[in-house]
Amino acid sequence: MSLKIIVTDVKSALGRTLEHDLEREQCQLLSPDIQWEDAHAVRDYLTQHKPDVIINTLAWEETLSEVQQTVLPIAAANIANACAHVGVPLVHFSSYQVFGVDNKSSHSEKDIPAPASATGRAFFAAEQAIEHSSAKFIILRLGWIIGSIGENHLTRLLSAIQAKQPITLNTRLRGAPTLLSDAVRVCVALVKQIACGAENWGVMHYCSGDAVNEAEFGEQLVQLLAQQQLLKQDANFTLIDSAPISEPLSAVLGCRRIRDSFGIQARPWRPSLLPLVKQWFHNQLQ
Repeated sequence: MSLKIIVTDVKSALGRTLEHDLEREQCQLLSPDIQWEDAHAVRDYLTQHKPDVIINTLAWEETLSEVQQTVLPIAAANIANACAHVGVPLVHFSSYQVFGVDNKSSHSEKDIPAPASATGRAFFAAEQAIEHSSAKFIILRLGWIIGSIGENHLTRLLSAIQAKQPITLNTRLRGAPTLLSDAVRVCVALVKQIACGAENWGVMHYCSGDAVNEAEFGEQLVQLLAQQQLLKQDANFTLIDSAPISEPLSAVLGCRRIRDSFGIQARPWRPSLLPLVKQWFHNQLQ
């Protein structure tokens, strides 16, 4: 089955990884260079090219710039309305940051978002714009992302360790690190099932099944670096135990709905940590 798929942004780490995976599938991949804030341009493009599905990776970062915070909700609304007009299903990436600073150990799709940061508010505004449209959509919220490219929990720690910078880790922040490639695997699986007629729409969560706090993740990374003789000196860690004012205490997401609706199982992150670290060091030499 050959699909025509639009990916809105292939420049980010998420978009690049998704593009790479889709190139191995039997599909026609389009990555248009258009102004997604221009509603007419978006509708005209979708009307002209008539894709089978559109995947919105636009402005997906763990921390959005002020420009991205402004663009994301507008673009999401334009894309969703154009999808509704043309009859194209939409898969949109969102984030755990739509949740607030409550004491929940994990969040389900039924929990009411209450973002405490500008980034979280932008993600939630984009979600609301999509939900207010009449498009068929899946909003895929992700937890902590780790990968060998882009800015994420892993690359930030590795960069700081390599630069011998002081690192502050919070023992109260918890997440279930999710490989960038694993998030893309899930997205591709969703697209394939949509193409086969799946009609499970709405908000879905995905993260790995192995939760740790921020300090535990940092300590495991340091142990691995030491075992591989990649750590030239002790990492300069400072541990704190305090609740942040603008970050959800838990980035752990309940994934029952995506499992029940699409049969997607969470994968562990620990076996892939060493290959990611080696790839990151390889990238630094290029």
